[in-house]
Amino acid sequence: MARLYTDDLNIGYGERLIVKNLSAEIPDKQITTIIGANGCGKSTLLKATTRIISHQSGSIILDGSDISKASTKLLARKMAILPQTPESASGLTVGELVSYGRFPYQKGFGRLSKKDFEVIDWALEVTGTKDFKYRPVDAYRVDRDNGYGLQWLSRKRPKSFS
Repeated sequence: MARLYTDDLNIGYGERLIVKNLSAEIPDKQITTIIGANGCGKSTLLKATTRIISHQSGSIILDGSDISKASTKLLARKMAILPQTPESASGLTVGELVSYGRFPYQKGFGRLSKKDFEVIDWALEVTGTKDFKYRPVDAYRVDRDNGYGLQWLSRKRPKSFS
């Protein structure tokens, strides 16, 4: 069964449709790639499937539920996004940025629990970035050539990465 699928999906900006009538399935527990020419809608599709932008029509289903009806907190528990250039991380340490991934699991006033700190340390450990915990994020490039990008995603232990 597909973990994520789209049905007759249309995505665009204003009057201009970028993705037209797309029906696709992303299988569970498999690596899936989206390839295509520049400007064909790859990034637009990813933005819509993660609700960064709204789709115009059709549906996007994650784990059997329409993402347009899911709470932001629920989606944040199921998905993680690694932008090509995370400008919002400027001024933070690597550890602080990793801690933001625990937001969907916090209660009350949003204080980090012992378990949150354990997950943060786990993410840093498994990606070999533990030594960078107290260093500024600005000092690192977040890309496929270093472990930091994977660590940035794995801090939440999500089932899906974009």
